[in-house]
Amino acid sequence: MTAAMALGCVAWAASSGASPRAVALGERAAQGDAAALDALTELARKDKDADAEYALGVMAYEGRGLRRNTRQAFQLVQRAATKGHAEACNALGFFHQHGVGTPADLPEALDWYRKGAAAGSARAQANLGWFLEQGLATGKDTVAAAEWYRKAADAGIAAAQANLASLYAAGNGVGKDEAKAIELYKSAVAGGVNAAALHLGRLFEAQGNVADATVYYLAAARGKVAEAEFPAGRLLVAAGNPQRDPGQGVFWLERAAASRRLEALLLLAALYDKGDGVSREPQLAAGYWRRAAELGDVVSAFRYAAYLDATARAPGEVSGRGGLEDASRWYRRAADKGHVEAQFRLALRLQAAGGEARKESVAWLRKAAEGGQAGAAMQLAIALDEGLGVGAAPAEAIGWYEKAVREGDREAMFRLAGLYDRGRGTRADFVRARDYYSRAAALGHEEAELVLKRMVGLPAQEGLQLDPFKGMR
Repeated sequence: MTAAMALGCVAWAASSGASPRAVALGERAAQGDAAALDALTELARKDKDADAEYALGVMAYEGRGLRRNTRQAFQLVQRAATKGHAEACNALGFFHQHGVGTPADLPEALDWYRKGAAAGSARAQANLGWFLEQGLATGKDTVAAAEWYRKAADAGIAAAQANLASLYAAGNGVGKDEAKAIELYKSAVAGGVNAAALHLGRLFEAQGNVADATVYYLAAARGKVAEAEFPAGRLLVAAGNPQRDPGQGVFWLERAAASRRLEALLLLAALYDKGDGVSREPQLAAGYWRRAAELGDVVSAFRYAAYLDATARAPGEVSGRGGLEDASRWYRRAADKGHVEAQFRLALRLQAAGGEARKESVAWLRKAAEGGQAGAAMQLAIALDEGLGVGAAPAEAIGWYEKAVREGDREAMFRLAGLYDRGRGTRADFVRARDYYSRAAALGHEEAELVLKRMVGLPAQEGLQLDPFKGMR
């Protein structure tokens, strides 16, 4: 939150000791009264009146009553400030801070804020507090910052109230006091600092007061605080919230999503995917996943690809082939970033394409299998066993079949039994072969049952299908 004060007629007219004549002329001149402008100019030129000089400086800065001229504004305000005009000192600090009519110079800005604060400008006190809190052109001193904020807050400066509230909320420079922070934030909100409503929302949510948090997030969002749009939407769609309003929540989530807020896109996708408080619309959910994927979210890229995959396979889908190709593209995007399920599904598509694509398929199967995807371990074992896209390597296939076996894959048990039965990739081992055939049969593998019936010449092995085999390889 910044504490830079606005320059305008309210600022100079409210300054301590301003002459009534200068105030009246300034108000009329700013509204286009040429005679009042002439009188004000004469007062500044002839009488060297600081109030008149400051008023003309503000008009030149704002382009109200005078053509906008920041250099002229700087010179006029500087004249008033050197006469000790409190609000002019604050304005001169602002000009030096932001490089208005003069090169930016933070140490000079700090010096003028100090002068303005000492002269009684509440705005300068607030700005001085900000410089001290942030350590701008000076060492950080939150204790002193709190004191200057307090003076400005007591004078009704809303930005100072908000900044002091943040110190109380964090216990920074003052004792931590959330009740005091809430009181000050509320005053700041009443004074027009919409960002203070965002901070109130965060405080109330942290306290578990979801209803009040929703009210203040919503107030901040309506006050054009973009950062409040997502939390407002998030709480408005939350189950159990007394203030729940999914329709309004979706509105604010959409606003946040339009600003490329990833969390908003993910929440909208989840809402429409599940139909939580809104009608279930998978196509809308997919659109949000795509937008999230374009922002780099890996899971969303996978979810969008899976949606394209499912709809392309659906009966009656006219552009199914195109959908599948698009799904592969998004699977690849997720796979490239390490999503193991995407790696596995991409591998299956490449495998189905045949030809040179099978070679790439094996590479993706290996990545997915090494990442712990059980199905990939089985498919990699088959590719190595049968030489699909790679030279046959039954010895290596055994290790991947064994991994699939540990996951309870009965087909892996059957195939592994076949390798030991035929002595492919390892020495023939009929006892071990029978063990795996038995385990596969026990899980309902019909071919394994047929093979067992044909096997002869082996002694009965009680319990082999239940216990891991520990014999020779």
